[in-house]
Amino acid sequence: MPSPRYFLTHFMPFTGYPYTGAPAACNLCGSDESIVVAETDRRLKTLRSVACTQCGLIRTDPMPTVAELADYYATAYRADYQLAFAGGPPRHHLNRSAREAAFRAGLLAPKLKPGARVLDFGSGSGEFLAAARALGCEAIGVEPGRDYAAYARAHHGVEVLDDAGDDRFEPGYFDVVTTHHVMEHLRDPADVIERLARWLKPDGVIYAAVPNMAATGKPPHERFHFAHVHGFVRETFDLTARRAGLVPHEDYWREDTTVVYRKTDAPVPRIAAPGLAERLAVALKPMPAAAYLASGAWIWPMVRRNAKAVRDGLAKR
Repeated sequence: MPSPRYFLTHFMPFTGYPYTGAPAACNLCGSDESIVVAETDRRLKTLRSVACTQCGLIRTDPMPTVAELADYYATAYRADYQLAFAGGPPRHHLNRSAREAAFRAGLLAPKLKPGARVLDFGSGSGEFLAAARALGCEAIGVEPGRDYAAYARAHHGVEVLDDAGDDRFEPGYFDVVTTHHVMEHLRDPADVIERLARWLKPDGVIYAAVPNMAATGKPPHERFHFAHVHGFVRETFDLTARRAGLVPHEDYWREDTTVVYRKTDAPVPRIAAPGLAERLAVALKPMPAAAYLASGAWIWPMVRRNAKAVRDGLAKR
């Protein structure tokens, strides 16, 4: 169980997170210019987020260092983000993951043929890997979270790597690559998407999904969290894919930042979205934290989030 100091540093409103960080250029376009879009997160803790003025990609500023992120994910992430305090994944995560895996497998069914090579980058507790293998695919996962990777191996009998560098797979090795709610956690999401695209066959597909920062129905505070060091909207997610030589696949359903991409030979255009950062700064500007707390507007999102966890925890798998 985490110590009282852990709860103080990660849950106490109006305080900062225990990190120093360092300034970082935009990982998508390389620009150093940005504008502030938020100063707090969903817990009303101090967390500065900026949008790149050239392309609109949102990032934490200052950006946590490699060592700081590694320490966070090793010691705090699962408890902080999923209320998993010990051992493997909690039941509410497993039930939610099983539903998502079934949806993903159904969407990608035209490509998940027997013998197809499948990579799930950020495979979590392994439900999608199990679904792909049940369809006759050769499925392999990459999951740095040791408890979740161990659960996937033990309960689903799937192959899961702790990490995978640029030379881990040959170019054009996979028929299908998937990554579900992973890119927002990475310091270098555009670079990672390029790596995944290199591993994809010319006629393969990449399923990629991230939270949509422009989603309606939740206060701006709810869209920011220390675990999410990058934030995407439809335009910036497609620009990230485009830099990697990918475009949305016309034959597959999409919903904003849940997309199936295919390769293209068309030249990569200049990575820019003029005016997007300014629009995001207006759309995502939250009310002052103290006023938000006093308004009671935080109550319903908190109830909804906890109710979902309870529902998923009680559901039969």
